[in-house]
Amino acid sequence: MTRRTLSRRTTLRAAGAALGLGAAGLASCAAPVAGSGSGRQLAYWNFFTGGDGERMVQLVNTYRDEAPEVDVTDTTLAWGAPYYTKLAMACAGGRAPDLATMHMSRLPPFAAHLLDPFDLDELAARGITPDQFPARVWDKAQHDGQLYALPLDTHPMVLYVNTDLCAQAGLTGADGQLAPITSAEQFLDAGRRLAEVTGSTGISWAAADGLGGWMMFWSVFRQLGGRLELPQGGTAQVDRDAVVQAFSFIRDLTDGTICSPTLDGPAAPAVFASQQAGLFVLGPWELITAETAGIPFTMTQFPALFGDQPLVRADSHSFVLPRQASVDPARRAAAYDMAASMLRNSLSWSGGGHVPALSAVSQSPEFRALQPQSNYAGAAEHVEYDPDAYFSGSGSQLMSFGGQQILSVSTRAQTPEQATDALISWIDQQLAIPSPV
Repeated sequence: MTRRTLSRRTTLRAAGAALGLGAAGLASCAAPVAGSGSGRQLAYWNFFTGGDGERMVQLVNTYRDEAPEVDVTDTTLAWGAPYYTKLAMACAGGRAPDLATMHMSRLPPFAAHLLDPFDLDELAARGITPDQFPARVWDKAQHDGQLYALPLDTHPMVLYVNTDLCAQAGLTGADGQLAPITSAEQFLDAGRRLAEVTGSTGISWAAADGLGGWMMFWSVFRQLGGRLELPQGGTAQVDRDAVVQAFSFIRDLTDGTICSPTLDGPAAPAVFASQQAGLFVLGPWELITAETAGIPFTMTQFPALFGDQPLVRADSHSFVLPRQASVDPARRAAAYDMAASMLRNSLSWSGGGHVPALSAVSQSPEFRALQPQSNYAGAAEHVEYDPDAYFSGSGSQLMSFGGQQILSVSTRAQTPEQATDALISWIDQQLAIPSPV
């Protein structure tokens, strides 16, 4: 048995980790689901509800069937700040679960003090090796040269396509699929042509939602070659011109014809589902919304609007090993077993639109036959995660404040230059604050 001393400093760091989470949507908090085994105990925390919650329960139950001697307690907590606050404090207090789910964009502050790294030999013994993951995804899972996250999926920003409306707008090829879009002007023109068909807007995009807005901004910014480095205690190393260009594109996009400047998170998928727009931009998790609506649609990678690489903002769900006051080797082994099992069986996880990270699944005939998910699987090779900082990542302060600037540009409350100055100034203020982790 391995023992550790958890100091008051570690507890304070964990409390500080929660400060960087920012505003985030809340989901329902489900009660723990206990297994029926009577042998080893295993505690697993996650934040999945709705359709993803159902699929996660299936993955957990598959492991229960594989290892009936392990008594799994599966606890679902509210997504966002509540989840990460509870996880941080549990790690600092030495009472953490054996296995937990984490967005990889939130990994750096946790990996520094609150997680244990994975043993590559232990993973290899279970058939999990580095060459089975997209390079960009595997690299993001590292911290200080060690693996701190085991990627389950990637969920990039994607393009939803109403095939009937796009055909009416003359945007499809002989195969009935959306013809390639290779520039920002082509994308804007597609929106104008679709607006003529729908009598409403051409492209549905949640400019008034922090997540939807940031996904678009970060994708365009990175396609423009923009770099953003966040040295703690220093000032932002940022390509200001690329920020201005990204905001300028967003202003052009939200002219009220191509895109509405005021759609929020729930409204954007609803507009697409009701066929008031022919294209829709968001993460792949709205797949079920489009399927339920019964509209003629497909999904594809978000195109390269600037440059020749279709770089796109993404995140990944992953499994982590929370740091504990004492590690029971049998429970730790079961945590490895359970994580490996969920990766191997992640074809069912892709039912929610996610791209499985494990190549044995993402390159399998079964996944390649899966439509429309396999259409955008290649985006995993072009994913762009948020910059590393305690105030960055999914549901973070950076996403929230950045979303406010995006909305201000969309509604013409600020110019792209003013929004750029506001964003950089705010980032510098955060960097001047000593890191709480």
